[in-house]
Amino acid sequence: MSRKEIVDVSIVCANYNNGKFLLEFIDSIVASSVVPRQLLIVDDGSTDSSLQVLEKFSLPFLNVIVLSKNQGFANALNTAIKKAKGKYVLRIDPDDIIEKTRIEEQYRFLETHEEIDIIGSNVKYFSENINHIVGSSNFPMDHEGIIKKYKKGEHGLLHGTVMAKTVLFKDNIYKQENVPAEDYDIFSRMIINGARPSSIDKILTYVRIHGGSVSNDLPFSTVKKTYYLRDKIFKTKTSRFVVLVNFLCLKFYRKYYFENNFLLSGVYLVVSVIFRPDKALRKVIGAL
Repeated sequence: MSRKEIVDVSIVCANYNNGKFLLEFIDSIVASSVVPRQLLIVDDGSTDSSLQVLEKFSLPFLNVIVLSKNQGFANALNTAIKKAKGKYVLRIDPDDIIEKTRIEEQYRFLETHEEIDIIGSNVKYFSENINHIVGSSNFPMDHEGIIKKYKKGEHGLLHGTVMAKTVLFKDNIYKQENVPAEDYDIFSRMIINGARPSSIDKILTYVRIHGGSVSNDLPFSTVKKTYYLRDKIFKTKTSRFVVLVNFLCLKFYRKYYFENNFLLSGVYLVVSVIFRPDKALRKVIGAL
């Protein structure tokens, strides 16, 4: 069997108590069509079996960085980025799974499209078991559409789908005080500083929905912080009413998306559409 090509990519992820998912996560990277220059996993003071699982792996590209106590998600990511040596950084969370061709496709895209600095994709969401798909994302693909989303206070890219030039992450570090809106913040700052985003119209990542997943809940404070950052970065002004309406739309849309009871999910969808018919219906049509 021929050896796989090593591409100039540093995979960066922060782990906190995802021990039961790490084996499947790392196996998906090992099974990739190409292998990364680095897989940087920062264990952010885990108290579960994470370190024991990671000790089982002996991979030439794996670098585990252990923090003795929890430093916070953004700080853990910055710790990894400081050690990133690849031309590009690939972001993913350790409870998710990458498609076999993700690393290669995003790497080839950036290598052949020098005008693009950040590349994302769409995802499928699954509940615990990858065979239990609960939905898919519908992010814009083009540069203008992605930027328009961020200027509106919305996400034009999904954090865990992104590969970008490493220099962007080193010049625009994550800010712990902006968690859990750190992804909106960092990509908005990259864009306002001239970075050009795009996206591949494929499913390249599988995002796990579980009790500890950020995708499984949406507190008002997250939406409020996102719009605060929007106003700060893009020099806009968002009323509290607009923040509340968008929060309720997103809250009930997520309930619809992840509810197993058909009738109850329908109720959630109707409520979501009432608050933002333009946004909720567009999401549903795109997902279908």
